[in-house]
Amino acid sequence: MTRKFFAMIFAVSMLAAGSAFANPVRYEAQDARLDNAGADQNASVASSPAASGGEYVVMRDGNLFFDINIATAGFYDMWINYSSTYGGSKTQNLSINGTSSGSIVFAETGPANPTFERMLAVSKMNLPAGPNVIGIVSSWGWVDIDYIEVVSHEETPFNISSTLVTPNSSENARKVYGFLRENFQKRIISGVMTGNMAATLEAQEEIAFIMNSSAGKIPALVGFDFFHGTGLRSDESWFSDYNSSAMAMAEELFNRGGIPTFCWHWKDPNQETESSAFYTEHTNFDLRMAFSDPGTFEVFNVNSDEYQNIMRDIDIVAGYLKTLADKGIPVLWRPLHEAAGRWFWWGAHGPMPNRSLWRLMFDRMVDHHGLDNLIWVWTCEEGAEALEWYPGDEYVDIVVRDFYYWPDEKNHGSLISSFQNLKGIYEGRKLIGLGENGSIPYPENLIADGAGWSFFMPWYGEHTRPVSGRFVHNNADDWNRVMNHEYVITLTDMPGWAGYTSISRDIARRAAPHSFSVRARRGSIELNIRGADAQTVELFNLRGVKIATLSNSRLSEGTHRFSVRGVARQMAFVRVTATDRSIITLPIRIE
Repeated sequence: MTRKFFAMIFAVSMLAAGSAFANPVRYEAQDARLDNAGADQNASVASSPAASGGEYVVMRDGNLFFDINIATAGFYDMWINYSSTYGGSKTQNLSINGTSSGSIVFAETGPANPTFERMLAVSKMNLPAGPNVIGIVSSWGWVDIDYIEVVSHEETPFNISSTLVTPNSSENARKVYGFLRENFQKRIISGVMTGNMAATLEAQEEIAFIMNSSAGKIPALVGFDFFHGTGLRSDESWFSDYNSSAMAMAEELFNRGGIPTFCWHWKDPNQETESSAFYTEHTNFDLRMAFSDPGTFEVFNVNSDEYQNIMRDIDIVAGYLKTLADKGIPVLWRPLHEAAGRWFWWGAHGPMPNRSLWRLMFDRMVDHHGLDNLIWVWTCEEGAEALEWYPGDEYVDIVVRDFYYWPDEKNHGSLISSFQNLKGIYEGRKLIGLGENGSIPYPENLIADGAGWSFFMPWYGEHTRPVSGRFVHNNADDWNRVMNHEYVITLTDMPGWAGYTSISRDIARRAAPHSFSVRARRGSIELNIRGADAQTVELFNLRGVKIATLSNSRLSEGTHRFSVRGVARQMAFVRVTATDRSIITLPIRIE
């Protein structure tokens, strides 16, 4: 999309430690190579009794390279003992044997300097036997590194539902979802985001460039946007024509066997500003004002202007989606994207109002408007607070990551660390795709690293094709290389929906609504259950390590209190496994 100012990969995994602690090989930071080329403030070795071996590295703006030796080629995980006490979370880039391989987010560790914590930083690195170099490269903030540990990676299976979260989903929606499940981790579906109006797919600017670069190949998945569907002047002819063009191309794509996906850069619902009015800094719209319970953000004030305007816009976009539904056209529906970045108004005020807005949209579109053609796609971050934003498994079919190297970098790596992080955070329960990206991962890198992304979709403009004066993320050679690889599914490779038999099954109705909420008391946690029973209740820290099992007994409706005396003050999350096997994750601040 428009340039991502904070596009970074986070590598804090939510996988519990398990056997990953078995026989790690430790490499001390003070024995690594320091590279201060171009640094404003150099990295240096410092002393502390809290550090392993009594020393650690203060990175500042420098780089840190570890020379490691691997006895047997294979997949490995990397743990880091680090300190981040400079205010807020920090991010550094990761390089493996000279190739940029994503980034690592370092959550703040505490007020004391240094306060070291151990975390799983990288999961599933593909390392050859013999010497290797792992680099932690300056990117977005300072951190202190004590040591890294390298240990063999243990793969865990996916367990992805065969049903969509929308009850009585349309036959074609089930077919598309079934196709995605069938090809997940076997091949990757090619995609691209569109940026201009066109009468046909071949005439669209990004698609035309890809076709000319790859001997006529068209991506199987194409992205569109309801950017001009609502907001000021949305009823004027140019904006209406833009929406009509997107709808027509989506219809053509599906009829030719492809998969349309829509996002929504939702302009200020109060219609006080226009242009880039979806950015937090460009609008005064305050989502909190749509609620009658500030602080919990669970009950909407239906009489507020904000609520009324939100519902008006949802109904407008639902009308567009209904037009597609009436023609049997399913949509990968990706609203409220990048909420955790907080640069859009729907995420500006934190996870609680955003979660409620997602659920409101789901209920309005599915239950009120009866839309049965939507496959719901959640765009997530990878930091420790990812699950705080998550609407819940019962509202999401697919999770995706929007990834752009920062600063701009042309890199076609597999993004395996990001893939593994999402797998860990959502415990392998959801399909995983690249919702947006800059450089396309080369197929050979995906295969070698085992990064089984469902699909990719570079944004339009300079992210898809060379644009004068802009950084080039993908050129003609890149598209030719990618689109003609047997691992990549193009529009030509699609089976055609009329004759395709879906492997997914649907459920006749949505599970009965239930509600779980938590509240912190001094020395205890209260869990309120409504409309369900709980089988287990567990407490985890934000790195996914279990702090305690609060209950192993079946709990019925009502309020239940658990002692957490002795647990340090921190943000954490309560994970409830209901008797219907659904899993509910509830953030809480332990005081």
